[in-house]
Amino acid sequence: MKLVSLILFSLSAYGQLMSGGASSNGVWVNYQTRLEPGSPPIRKHGGGTLTEKNVIKRHLCNFDNNTYFGYDVTVEPLADDRYRFRFAPLTITPQKMSEIFNKVLNWTPLPLPGGPVAMEVRAGETVALDLFVNPSTGQKVTDYLTIKANERQQVHVTGPARDFSPEDATIEISSPHVSVDGKPVISSQGAISGQAVWVDLPGHGRFVFSLAARLDLGMQNAGEIRGTTITWRTGGHEYTITTDKPIVSGSRAYNLYVFHIPHTADYFGMSAGPRPDDPIRRK
Repeated sequence: MKLVSLILFSLSAYGQLMSGGASSNGVWVNYQTRLEPGSPPIRKHGGGTLTEKNVIKRHLCNFDNNTYFGYDVTVEPLADDRYRFRFAPLTITPQKMSEIFNKVLNWTPLPLPGGPVAMEVRAGETVALDLFVNPSTGQKVTDYLTIKANERQQVHVTGPARDFSPEDATIEISSPHVSVDGKPVISSQGAISGQAVWVDLPGHGRFVFSLAARLDLGMQNAGEIRGTTITWRTGGHEYTITTDKPIVSGSRAYNLYVFHIPHTADYFGMSAGPRPDDPIRRK
């Protein structure tokens, strides 16, 4: 574990595995996961966040050998624009991993290279947490976590410019209120963010969301995102999620592509990842 006040070096030589965000105690944390160095690349990986009772459970997994690793983290706001990170061992069990990635069994958890730690940071500072070290290649998987500051920040991006695509957009679900056929069923204080998100709803199964038209995965244009509201229709029911902030940046309405996995969900849960492939292909 190390604290970096300002990241001034180039990250272009490192392989970005995924990025996203989640909130704890009303504090939004962005993460960026990198493989250092980036070659040879990791092909079959997945992961995301699961938020329960203000605990962000950040998990990554290797589908080649069904191993996974990660950490729990809570964030406590302090005075003078300071925040306290509290890291702890990941509490997602192998059984829960089989629910997140349905029908993938026999998961084996791996420990972090370092032990639990607590530290104080300011908004805009970045915490770098080493998650895994490959003894054969010397490569590290590292999470860079940043408190999302309210003030304006300058961000410098390298590389050639390209056209915006739906795969670039991020879906953010914060403090959701869920209704089925117009009747409220669930309220939560959690928050997640990612290019793909999936929601477990007791009695109804799992719903995987994407703004990208991933028809190759069997996703259907089954709903819309308008401001702070998601609406979709599946299996003769109409579902609505309302949030406390815009779900997608911009002032337009967006088509929502949905994949329904009718498995049994014991409780409401939200997860996020870089793409919808993992929860769908391993349903």
